Amino acid sequence: MKVWNEAGTRQEHEKSGPPPPTSCLSLRAVVLRLAAFVLAFACAQAAAGDGALSDINYRLGEGLQLADTGFSLGGYATASFEHLRHAPARTALDNLSLFVWWQGESRWKFFSELDYENVLATPVSDREGETRYLALERLYLDYAITDTTTIRAGKFLTPIGRWNLIHATPLVWTTSRPLVTTETFPTNATGLMLNGTLPNVAHGTEYSLYASKGGELRPNPVLDPFYEAIGAHVAFPLLTDGQIGFSYAAFEQRKTRDEKKRLLGVDFVWTRNRYEISGEGIYRFSDNGSDWDEKGAFGQLVVPLTAKLYAVGRYELYRKAQEAQATRLWVAGLNYRVTPAIVLKAEWNGATHNTIDAPEGFMSSLSLLF
Repeated sequence: MKVWNEAGTRQEHEKSGPPPPTSCLSLRAVVLRLAAFVLAFACAQAAAGDGALSDINYRLGEGLQLADTGFSLGGYATASFEHLRHAPARTALDNLSLFVWWQGESRWKFFSELDYENVLATPVSDREGETRYLALERLYLDYAITDTTTIRAGKFLTPIGRWNLIHATPLVWTTSRPLVTTETFPTNATGLMLNGTLPNVAHGTEYSLYASKGGELRPNPVLDPFYEAIGAHVAFPLLTDGQIGFSYAAFEQRKTRDEKKRLLGVDFVWTRNRYEISGEGIYRFSDNGSDWDEKGAFGQLVVPLTAKLYAVGRYELYRKAQEAQATRLWVAGLNYRVTPAIVLKAEWNGATHNTIDAPEGFMSSLSLLF
């Protein structure tokens, strides 16, 4: 299913008391029950093998089509174990993400993603951003103006670089995420976007143009969303089996409306014979002066070791605003693809000049795409 490239439990009621009416169920409870059903069904399918169940037309990792309604369900789940420097070992269920999309015979398409974050953890952490939260990652409507041009309205992933657009944990190579893809810009935008392909320009140029006037749909309280923004991303074919992209954005954020920011970015990927080299670099300017600028870059190498096992290495530089020196980060790890939809990862993260408290130590995860 091409969508990937855009791409709780309830306490038992006392026996003497009736269950609550459906109207009293919270949105969180409904999403959790639906996600739990899909996850349990996907796990049963995984145990049975990666073949299709012909009676309901389902294959693990490709979503579940709901008969002839045009609607489909999918998503992913992530469990992790980490033992970071100066912190106790921690086991967690990090994500239960549910995709719902509709595509009929017309030019219209609907897509949504709800992500229940930090579902369970032991020991419980009280750090900012690690409390349970039902996040609205995406909610948009597409209209295909032509076969190569689409207009999108709603909440979508900000088209800066590559990593942010392929953020689902089973689809990325490491448990950790490069700081340059999380710290320098809001990862979601609510507004309008025009995107498509120019087939006659450089053998197929992909582009996205977007604008936001704030009004973030269900903003995450620990993040700083756009107050207003305009931006663009353009990607060109690079040699054989490669692509290079360029990003630009001018924006203000809700918590820092008095600071105007401009961002320039470059990203690339090259793959051949299951080897992959990729990277991203970003420089974000601030009108408050150069001390408030932020910049960073990373390069990543993936090497196949066996049919399912890959070695992954990444090196990153990141200088946060008002920091005198850049933090240097490195990752060395393994990625084992049990099936295309089930991925096991383990890695060691190191750092020097780590004044920004970037994670250091052992991290691992098990991800399931359903």
